[in-house]
Amino acid sequence: MWHWLYNFWLSHVSTYTWWRQLRPTAWQGVAWIVSIYRLSLRRAVFIGVTGSCGKTTTKEMIAAVLSSQFKGHKSHANDNTLIGVIQTILRTRREYNFCVQEFTVGRLGEAISLEKQFEMFKPQMGVVTTVGDDHISAHGSREAIAAEKGKLIAALPYNGTAILNADDPLVLAMQSRCRGRTLTYGLSPDAMLRAEDVRDNWPNRLSLTVRYGDESVRVQTQLCGAHLVPNVLAAMTAGKAMGVSLQSAAAALEGLSPVPGRMYPIETPEGVTFICDDVKASVWAIPPALDFMRRAAAKRRIVILGTLSDYLKPMNPTYAQVARQALEVADYVFFVGPWASRCLRAKRHPKDQALQAFVTVDQINGFLQGFLEPGDLVLIKGSSRTDGLSRIVSVWSRKPQGRSVEVHPDRDSAIPVQFASDTSILSTDGAMQDKGMSQLVVGLGNPGKRFEQTPHNVGQWTLELLAESLQAKWSEENFGLVARTQVEGQPVLLVKPATEMNHTGPWVRQMADQYQLKIQDCVVIQDDIHLKPGEVRNRMSGSSGGHKGMQSIIAAFQSEDIRRVKIGVGVPTDGTPVARYVLTPFEGPERDLVENACRRAATRVVEMIEMRSSKISRNLGNASI
Repeated sequence: MWHWLYNFWLSHVSTYTWWRQLRPTAWQGVAWIVSIYRLSLRRAVFIGVTGSCGKTTTKEMIAAVLSSQFKGHKSHANDNTLIGVIQTILRTRREYNFCVQEFTVGRLGEAISLEKQFEMFKPQMGVVTTVGDDHISAHGSREAIAAEKGKLIAALPYNGTAILNADDPLVLAMQSRCRGRTLTYGLSPDAMLRAEDVRDNWPNRLSLTVRYGDESVRVQTQLCGAHLVPNVLAAMTAGKAMGVSLQSAAAALEGLSPVPGRMYPIETPEGVTFICDDVKASVWAIPPALDFMRRAAAKRRIVILGTLSDYLKPMNPTYAQVARQALEVADYVFFVGPWASRCLRAKRHPKDQALQAFVTVDQINGFLQGFLEPGDLVLIKGSSRTDGLSRIVSVWSRKPQGRSVEVHPDRDSAIPVQFASDTSILSTDGAMQDKGMSQLVVGLGNPGKRFEQTPHNVGQWTLELLAESLQAKWSEENFGLVARTQVEGQPVLLVKPATEMNHTGPWVRQMADQYQLKIQDCVVIQDDIHLKPGEVRNRMSGSSGGHKGMQSIIAAFQSEDIRRVKIGVGVPTDGTPVARYVLTPFEGPERDLVENACRRAATRVVEMIEMRSSKISRNLGNASI
């Protein structure tokens, strides 16, 4: 019967998404059936592993240590979902001696609660690594997270064993919830199994001395980073609990490779080494990875960071704070993703190239092709679900020795300052344009008549009204429609770039460099779906707010210090997808409302230009004195 159930699950339940939509009551029935099968597995010791980080690494090491003497099963990869738990139980055979499964904290919308999963799994050993800020936005505090993770220890039977991190007070406190025995591990002298003489100076791999009572053994691992010591100790403590000697455990761990995506080293044919830690980028877990880089010996130390996660503080200062931490240990720090520009506030000076932001992986891939050198050590830390930073490594790891691989970065690539000034802009007759411009005004939008008077083109709509009020005439040039005018006697260039909204950045940067303008000399007019229709707002600097056109510009200048006038277009209220809504022309009263907003925005632009001109005049006057 159980063999039939196992095969049915593998061929039907685990592969069809409609089973995943079952109501909780149906899942309760599935869990009850699996629980019955679990009762037949009397020979195996079921081991649950939880913690804010290191669950998968610890699980893999426990399985390696126990496999030196026993037969058993472990959960696949980092699968800690309800379906994963059920699969692990059904794949455990009656002749096995152990089964290891990792568990995450209860998540919103989970089909059955964590307690119900433990009732089904019936753990006899519980291992807790650490309590950090993962899922803190959902639970509110580390104490609440610890209470959730402590349910594993509370689920152990009277003859069960809790294996707890003595260096983490929130984990150690879980021993009060254990009805069986408790074994502790850590660097603390009070830990039953403790580590001494830890070394992790790259290119050497992590090594440590492990002591348990009067026993000691030197453990040489293939791991990268001293912050993985607790995972090593947890695995060896689990082995000790099941009768595996320290020597056997050390031998088992010596040949175990790091888990892919978790401080996983990859050496490329070009002599560049990547340390891939790209499963998640929790803010609280970044400093230990940076400490590894601090101690590493390399020609250049480079840190690439993706989207940060798991923090309660406002997003804006968080990115800058992490950037400053990274700059203390690395020669170069690059952020990638829609919020990458927030890191630029940590720049030490405007032309600092040690810190840069890229919107997409394709952008940074294009940049790295001419940047990375043999001997570089590159730490990649991001979220596998949102960032896809593994594509950086895949480009380099498939390079033939001594040859480059063709990369097609998108047109939003950031233009480093030292290269941007070399780009010239020609008029339609091939003549060089004059450089006597004091300010540049850019209206964001998409080229073409079908996009006129759509939410995404209110920036260009405003620019047209501004040109009309200043009696400026439009002319077509290589880089778009251009109108030259004057405001208070100062020459001003109005531009509608001849490129899609999302690729505006390089065009604007080239124009600014051609006319020898700083980013502070530019004004951008844009739409904003986060503002009510008809609302107008000024900003002197700041992040893109998710606007891809502004993301492109900020990435091209590597600075958020750009003035902008934002026109509210609102969000669709009739269920229309946002992507379609922003490209659909306004109609009726709404069109009149937005046109009036564009006229007000045009006035705001003139005021910004006048303020900038006055400031420049004052500075010149003070300089002459």
